[in-house]
Amino acid sequence: MIQSLLHQIREEMPKMAAAERRVAEAVNARPNDVIHMSMAVLAKDCGVSDPTIIRFCRRFGFDGYQDFKVNLAQNIVPRAPFHYDKITADDTVENIVRKTCENSLSAIQRALEDLVPAQIEAGAKAIHAASWLAIYATGISEVTAIDAEHKFQRLGFRCSAILGEKRQRTQAGFARPGELALIFSQSGATRQMVELAKATREKGATVLSITAGDTPLAAVSDHVIAVTPYDHTELLTPLASRLNHHLVVNMLVTAIAVMTGNEFPDQLPALDSWLTEKL
Repeated sequence: MIQSLLHQIREEMPKMAAAERRVAEAVNARPNDVIHMSMAVLAKDCGVSDPTIIRFCRRFGFDGYQDFKVNLAQNIVPRAPFHYDKITADDTVENIVRKTCENSLSAIQRALEDLVPAQIEAGAKAIHAASWLAIYATGISEVTAIDAEHKFQRLGFRCSAILGEKRQRTQAGFARPGELALIFSQSGATRQMVELAKATREKGATVLSITAGDTPLAAVSDHVIAVTPYDHTELLTPLASRLNHHLVVNMLVTAIAVMTGNEFPDQLPALDSWLTEKL
């Protein structure tokens, strides 16, 4: 399942009629209680009819209330924390290979649960509407910025990865309405990135940040794609959050390609291999 059931309910809630919304609010607020309620008890608790409960369940693809409760119970089982198996000086190369792959798989699984598709969609639309795209990052995130530049150029966007503090400040000073700043920051607390976002918005441009939610950078951005940062990763292994930033770039590229009718959008990152001369 791409999203948890509770996540889907929260996303659908604004679209619901008043009666169904009361059911959604009850399920969202007290899922542990709901899985033990009969349909009649839940209907009375929410002040709705039994058919309303059935309509609510069918909205999410379930045949009936019992089927819905089983799935809800599976969704609220406590989830194990993000698993990171630290690589130590005593590890063999075999262990390094295994741990690196397992840590990456764990990070991707968490991204599957944590990412909000509506944020990806809003980000894709903002990029598609922009007349020019400035891509900002610092430190290890610069690799992601360069990757994003390559992929968006492959889609025909006018864009550039702006690296280095002096160049970034200069570019932000020339920002204008209709342009978009795409900012990558794992922590969302890097002063340089926060100041760039503020400067860009003061000039009338839009800011889309791929960063941790509820952070200083998120607070000064027009659009945010929240990527949870994962701690306990040491210096010499790929950071899990950086891996997920790359995945978000691919999601944005594919979403835009689908929106604009490009053929085989999921293969766009690999197209260069067909355009280069081979021996």
